[in-house]
Amino acid sequence: MRPAIKYALLFSGAWIAIKLIFLGIGVFQENVVQPGLINNLFLLLAVSLGLYFEKKKEGYGVGTPLSDIKNGLTAGAPYVLIVSAFMFLYYDTINPSFVENRIAERMDVIYEEAQDEAYLDTLKVHNPEFRVMTSDEIMREIKTDTESALSAKTLFIFSLLGLMVMALTYAIFVTVIYRKILFKDYYPKQ
Repeated sequence: MRPAIKYALLFSGAWIAIKLIFLGIGVFQENVVQPGLINNLFLLLAVSLGLYFEKKKEGYGVGTPLSDIKNGLTAGAPYVLIVSAFMFLYYDTINPSFVENRIAERMDVIYEEAQDEAYLDTLKVHNPEFRVMTSDEIMREIKTDTESALSAKTLFIFSLLGLMVMALTYAIFVTVIYRKILFKDYYPKQ
């Protein structure tokens, strides 16, 4: 197995384990910042170590920058796919209360604002569909849209997209750092 794929599997498995440990001990359940930062760190480690060991296997002065970016993405893409699929399963079946709490929080704010007639009038002005609806129909429509926007499926799509962009960015930056700073003596001067 290629070193890049090994590191993708290692760090994605480690992130999944940490996420489940957090669930087991009950920390960071209503907070996405710390697990998200750990996720970013593990993605960076998967890309950088995967690329490093691919370069070690291939030879440090060998290859083009594009082949190095490709090798970095060889570690990043499986990591992104595994972590995004786990996030879908986690928020859909393992811990669906997280999504339900987010929907409830958002709807509480909207219900509170809807007590003011000016808010509903503003919604009717900005959205032509709302002009013929009653306030209850508007609230049902907003709730449906909110549930759709905060669903596990939507989270999967956006995490897949966002993490893939980050993996590409990390692969480019790590390639530049390796070629211009760490292993510059192995590459011919241009």
